[in-house]
Amino acid sequence: GRRQGMRAGTGLLWLCLFGYALGAQAAGTASIPADPLDSSRWRYIVAEHFRDARLMFDERVQVRAPDAVEDGRATPVFVRISGLDDVRRIRVLADAVAPGAVLDYFPDSGAAARDLSLGFGLRLAQATPLRAAVLTGDGVWHIGGRWIDAQGGGCAAPSMTLPESAGAGKGLAPGIEARAWPRPAGYQRLKFRIQAPASARESWPAITQITISDSAGRLRARLVPGKTLDPTAVFTLDIASREPLHIDVRDARGQRYERGVGSAARALP
Repeated sequence: GRRQGMRAGTGLLWLCLFGYALGAQAAGTASIPADPLDSSRWRYIVAEHFRDARLMFDERVQVRAPDAVEDGRATPVFVRISGLDDVRRIRVLADAVAPGAVLDYFPDSGAAARDLSLGFGLRLAQATPLRAAVLTGDGVWHIGGRWIDAQGGGCAAPSMTLPESAGAGKGLAPGIEARAWPRPAGYQRLKFRIQAPASARESWPAITQITISDSAGRLRARLVPGKTLDPTAVFTLDIASREPLHIDVRDARGQRYERGVGSAARALP
């Protein structure tokens, strides 16, 4: 079915990773854990992203998404991490997209042990395993994932982008919609979406970074998007603060798009 098509159809795109696979074999591929998703690209993923790292598949890392996606331009994805201490980094990977990285998320490393949630939109053109790899302070990558059956052809998608300039000559300025809600233990859940004229998207420069800071200027979260992220989807982040927040989006031409978000200090019922 689609999974077999994915395995056969993307082989040429992964030949460039053959050297990485050989390096991983030289380092001892016997130590690579068996892939519960049974993807033919698993060893390439390890060689590209986790060479010499300690890996384990972990049920505490969950990836939630539709089983089948009819419109691959907008696939909602939600990553839930529960019971993991000292989370330093989350890397989301799609096996069918060379070189695989969808996004890197760096939460507040100074926050206490906690559960974390990360939501975003993804552009997919074919069936693929989708994985979330969580790096903890002890140097171990904890991995969870699932298959997603997306329709379409090819295995690349347009870049995550913003308009070249405010309005891109269309008379409309790009903006950021955002809202925050209080969560237990002094956290808040931030949801935001980047808005811009649809007619200008083909010429947007790629987004290179999204940062979230509090009112004191402390960095609370940082996202580095990959090319398959949907820029118009809603992002969901758990932030270890109830202070007012500042969202800063930067693109490949050095342009910045900013938005403040009011305090989420209201007590939970």
